[in-house]
Amino acid sequence: MTGALQQDTVGVARRVDGRVARGTRQDVQPVANQWVVLHRVGSDSAGPLDSTRTSATGHFSIRYKTSGDSSAVYFVSTTYGGVAYFTSPLRAPVVSGDDAMLMVFDTTSRPVALKLGGRHVIVGLPGASGRRPIGEVYDIQNDTTVTLVARDSLTPVWSANVPAAATGFQLNTSGELAAGAISRRGTTVGLYVPLSPGIRQIAFTYELPASAFPLTIPVERPTGVFELLIQEPTARVEGPSLREMAPVTTDGRVFRRFLAQDLSASAVMRIDMPRVVGAERERVYFGVGIALLAAMVVSLVFAARRHAPRRAVAMPQSVESRSRVLIRTIAALDADFERAIQPDDAARETYAVTRASLKSELAAALAAERR
Repeated sequence: MTGALQQDTVGVARRVDGRVARGTRQDVQPVANQWVVLHRVGSDSAGPLDSTRTSATGHFSIRYKTSGDSSAVYFVSTTYGGVAYFTSPLRAPVVSGDDAMLMVFDTTSRPVALKLGGRHVIVGLPGASGRRPIGEVYDIQNDTTVTLVARDSLTPVWSANVPAAATGFQLNTSGELAAGAISRRGTTVGLYVPLSPGIRQIAFTYELPASAFPLTIPVERPTGVFELLIQEPTARVEGPSLREMAPVTTDGRVFRRFLAQDLSASAVMRIDMPRVVGAERERVYFGVGIALLAAMVVSLVFAARRHAPRRAVAMPQSVESRSRVLIRTIAALDADFERAIQPDDAARETYAVTRASLKSELAAALAAERR
């Protein structure tokens, strides 16, 4: 029973029957006489347990027993062309098939035509300092049959830009990359680990001051799907083929959602924020912090894409009316204010001004929809 979960106990006999194969454009070729290593990682200790070489058909088999910490993780690795490849954690008593497959690739430091399947930007409400938390997620596609490696330690395999005013840069380590895989140098965020064939998701967060708005976001490279989530209910958003969709609600917070498809590298998005924002606003809205955005980023992205293929994301056909979006936003504003513990006069004034502005927008939207 491959891949089934079980409760580990010390001394359980287990086995992994796997295969090492090299991916090419024509087919999959076995890799003979290749070293594979069984690893154990636990809170008590970590390190290699056993190793063996593959057969002429690329197959290998390793028997082992669990030991020590019952939550320890076991997996197999191999190094090919200077790049390490790993299986998923070995969960079952006997693991074989795809769960024990090590697919390796030739490497190159030459330019590779990477694709950007999706880019997702999340803009939160300002905190007490007035700075807004920003989250960004990139879906990078390597559709070739080679693993891209850096030419040298100073040249990233992939890069993106962040605003010069960005502070507090953090990699979302809950995703696919470990800390240190990405670093920021000036306005450039670079990826410095090998990029194997397939889709790699990169997520990071930072903060921007009020002076950074209106904010322009250059798309920079052709992008399959551009998604923008903004918690500010009265923000003004502009961009080529950008459409407002039904809002996204998470943990009681409402994010306006915008989508665009098949953008060119020259496309530019623009976000303008209302000026009626003060430090006390955090008491009304319970402002979103960096930690929350980092936790939200992956779940929001997958929720947005769950109903569409990765390479041909279909835009939803039904778009919620502007009046319904505003009604939802007002309801969320009221709910947040009611949960506030003893709001002071400044918080009450901010709430009243924001609600009045939203009601005015709602009246105008209803009038326009009746025409």
